[in-house]
Amino acid sequence: MKDKKITYKEIWKIRNCRKLLASNLINRFGDSIDSIAFTWLVYQITGSAAWSALIFGLNQLPGIFVQPLAGPFVEGRNKKRIVIVTDILRGLTISAFVALYYMNLVTPVLMAAFTMLITTVESFNIPASSAFIPKLIDEKHYATATGLNMTASKIFELIGMGAAGVIIASLGAGWAMLIDAATFFIGAAIIATIEYKGCVLKDKAIENQSYGTKFTEGFKYLIGNKTVLYFCLLCVLLNFMLTPLNGFLAPIASEVYGMDSNFMSICVMLMSGATIIASLVMPKVIEKFSFDFLAIMLGSVIGLTCAALSMGGFVKGNAVGAYMLGGACFIVLGFTSGLLSGCLNVTFVKAVDHDYLARIGAVFNAIAVASAPVATFIVGILAVSMSVAKIVFCFGIFGTLMFIGLFFFRNQKSSIGVLGNET
Repeated sequence: MKDKKITYKEIWKIRNCRKLLASNLINRFGDSIDSIAFTWLVYQITGSAAWSALIFGLNQLPGIFVQPLAGPFVEGRNKKRIVIVTDILRGLTISAFVALYYMNLVTPVLMAAFTMLITTVESFNIPASSAFIPKLIDEKHYATATGLNMTASKIFELIGMGAAGVIIASLGAGWAMLIDAATFFIGAAIIATIEYKGCVLKDKAIENQSYGTKFTEGFKYLIGNKTVLYFCLLCVLLNFMLTPLNGFLAPIASEVYGMDSNFMSICVMLMSGATIIASLVMPKVIEKFSFDFLAIMLGSVIGLTCAALSMGGFVKGNAVGAYMLGGACFIVLGFTSGLLSGCLNVTFVKAVDHDYLARIGAVFNAIAVASAPVATFIVGILAVSMSVAKIVFCFGIFGTLMFIGLFFFRNQKSSIGVLGNET
């Protein structure tokens, strides 16, 4: 007899799920406003694209270096309390920044410092959240709950981005950032009402371990777990393939397709819409197919679509052809990358021992973040002698070959096992 399928309506009826979703959606709304408001403020205050790029780069550093160190600290502690405290700290930090801004005391250096401070606090929040949420949701509900969260989050991000322009134009970027600060306080208040029995570990000895022991044991678990290493490799490959797309969005529209910013905006909206659809079907897809099959198939499609996107020269100057080719590619990329990310998230939580989830999740996120600037550096070097279209094409084909290679590697190495069976 087949298990009864879990619906979004059933997930919404679960009190803890409902509160988690509400807190996350409020935070996503605030973050999407802040992403535009802070970017605007950076360029307004510095007047320099170089400073904008530097601050963006500094924003990535704590995620790479601090998060792996934060994971062992979080493990064995009350995750709910850490999530609440870090949300409040982020809200207070943003509020302090806005106060300095209105007092005309903000400098480029100060902006860089605040950026790193906020991301450092976030580096403790992420592993705590990743280990906190699975404790509140039964494993049978996790895929459906993740799909619902992805769908609703994307919708709220789009609403926030749309509202950001209106808020900044009418109230100013400072007030837009204060709204983001308020969402952190509201989110923390909602999390505080969640029923949580504390940190319950299967291995009670972990509670008495020193920080150094937790750190080394976490890395031993990571190195000895081929499934988690496989996850890391998939994430690096995915980020590597999509780096030219993220970094060359405007040049792709202008140089490759001969179109303007409207083309870029519409393509991004199509991609976001496809991601929403992917999150809706993800729970059903992950029930029917093994993760191995999904990872190889979706990764290969993403690579081939990136290669197809680089063919805009064939329709350059033809608006109808540009929208048909470019729009189709962005829809496929949004759907496949969204589906792969969602499946990876769900399978990761199922595959990792929950006693190690905060530590392993922190390292996993750090590797994912670190792969982007490395790929960006490579793209920057290639851009000196290669066209944007050629770079996008080469990255797409390389990624496709790597995913196909993984398929043969996974099938030949029986010692690794089939991921669907392991989980």
